[in-house]
Amino acid sequence: MAYKDLREFIDILEGKGLLTRVGAEVDPEWEINGVTCVATSNNGPAVLFEKVKGTTTTVLSELFGRSWRRVALAMNMDTEDPVTIRNEWMKRLEGPIAPKVVKTGPCKEHLLMGDKANLDGLFPKVRWHEQDGNYYFGTLGMQVTADSETGEQNVGCYRMMYQDGVTAKLMMQPFQGGAQHLRQWGRRYPGKPMPMAVVFGADPCYVLAGGSKFVQPPSEEAYAGALRQEALELVKCELSDLLVPASAEIVVEGEVMPDEWDHDGPFGEFTGFLSQEKSTCNVFRVTAITHRSNPIFHGEREGYPSEGGLIYVLGMEPIVYKKLQALEGVLDVHIPLSGVGFELIVSMRVSRKGQVRQLIQTVFGDQEVGGYIKHVVVVDEGIDIRDRDDVAWAIATHVQADRDLLIIPRCPQTSLDVSQTNLHWGTKLGIDATMPRFVYEAEGKTAPVRCNDPEIQKRVKAQWHKYGITLPG
Repeated sequence: MAYKDLREFIDILEGKGLLTRVGAEVDPEWEINGVTCVATSNNGPAVLFEKVKGTTTTVLSELFGRSWRRVALAMNMDTEDPVTIRNEWMKRLEGPIAPKVVKTGPCKEHLLMGDKANLDGLFPKVRWHEQDGNYYFGTLGMQVTADSETGEQNVGCYRMMYQDGVTAKLMMQPFQGGAQHLRQWGRRYPGKPMPMAVVFGADPCYVLAGGSKFVQPPSEEAYAGALRQEALELVKCELSDLLVPASAEIVVEGEVMPDEWDHDGPFGEFTGFLSQEKSTCNVFRVTAITHRSNPIFHGEREGYPSEGGLIYVLGMEPIVYKKLQALEGVLDVHIPLSGVGFELIVSMRVSRKGQVRQLIQTVFGDQEVGGYIKHVVVVDEGIDIRDRDDVAWAIATHVQADRDLLIIPRCPQTSLDVSQTNLHWGTKLGIDATMPRFVYEAEGKTAPVRCNDPEIQKRVKAQWHKYGITLPG
């Protein structure tokens, strides 16, 4: 059975030792940043700050962190194996569950309208990175918009920088659903503001769905229903027809003008670097706020490492896996957290010449994933693609640079990649780290065979209790 709200999920995590409450008062100017960074870097628990200076609102940070187990628990699974989670994720998304609209819910316990609709006091002013241009209250807020023709909703996760009590700067990439809705609205209703709602502290599967990438329709709400295996309850906003989770902690209603622009930043990005220049962004104006009693604000410290990276990999790896499964010889794929979405490792059974190069070119040429992935490493099926040491061993012992590297310059690449100085253009690298069997055969030689005896290891592991040896981890 799905959790009724975020609070129930928090209780579950706390009961399993996966969440810690901090009762001491903390300064949002620096302490939440520091505690979150140290906890996440050391694979620590989610943190609930119960006493934050300047506000009565509780702050929840790194709900998922880098923990696959916490993701699994959000889906009511008891595992920490990322492959099991990915496969179940893909299976559930095949059966989206439409949301259920209800008349009211806990998110309506308090209503702030007119002059009372103000971010100050209710929202903690957290400085997630010391060099951030201002307070970013929208790091895991879920923005809800709607298609102005069909009414189909989109839920996205876009950063929002505090400007004053009623105004925030909103950063949306042109290809994201909210930005597409805004352009469409501007063409249909020129000079009029588009409604937008921002949801904080929602059902954990709603957060996972809103922060992931999907093919639409259906909506993220329907995918959230599939992940939680139960329809998500939605309630109508006060000043628009937008629908938001009834159990949300805080809902900020507002408007965005299609032709009003500003700049935000700098901001610590998921890559682990401060954005190098201010970004052009939209302006969000608050019109109403509804919230629960004693609300919980859910945010995250972007950067490396962060839970944003985990959510990205969780959503993107199934997309890549599904695309590449159609190619001959592909066994599995992995987007490592340490690669911040830029790196892809593929396990492949190679049966013909040119097969690896063809796969690499397919990835880089794909419109949906090629703009982010800049390194593709292909290894033989005996290599554990989730073991960095095993992959490094394959590269060190299988690769000759003049033969096995594929370098493609002048390719589209996200501007968040700080290794490139020309925004939006970068160089792709493919590494064929498979054993060069065909080269050996052409020279009349036999390719070397790895001597790690996998079958004997398998037999020994099956009776490991016999030896009385305790292994770490």
